[in-house]
Amino acid sequence: MKPGRLILIGAAIVLVAACSALRDYHAANPDFGSSMPPYERIQFASQFATPAEQARCEAAGGVVQQAGRMGWQHCIQTFTDAGKACSGSDDCLGECRLAGEAGSVASGTPVEGVCQANDAPFGCYTTIEDGKAGQSICVD
Repeated sequence: MKPGRLILIGAAIVLVAACSALRDYHAANPDFGSSMPPYERIQFASQFATPAEQARCEAAGGVVQQAGRMGWQHCIQTFTDAGKACSGSDDCLGECRLAGEAGSVASGTPVEGVCQANDAPFGCYTTIEDGKAGQSICVD
């Protein structure tokens, strides 16, 4: 085997090992490099939260609310970056959404958004990606 090929194979092995170590470090330290606390969506196993589920929700800073057409209880948590200007969901803990009324601009229109206020799954909104309005949706 030629020496150049051996060097290339050796470099590839070192690169794979380094990426694996970096992935393992970030998996063990999910908030590395971020000033925001880690976020974990809390969901309940049934229609109503058990006392343990309610305590877990409140410990995470959430509130238990009944919402949606089915009237099930949900743990609603406020995002620490709520209202921050954004151009896509990579800029937010949640989604980047149009600040105005859903459907008020055509899909594909260049706009600036704001990070959603909380993780409530219901309501009408328009998502923003790459600085452009996406489709509007209403969830109940």
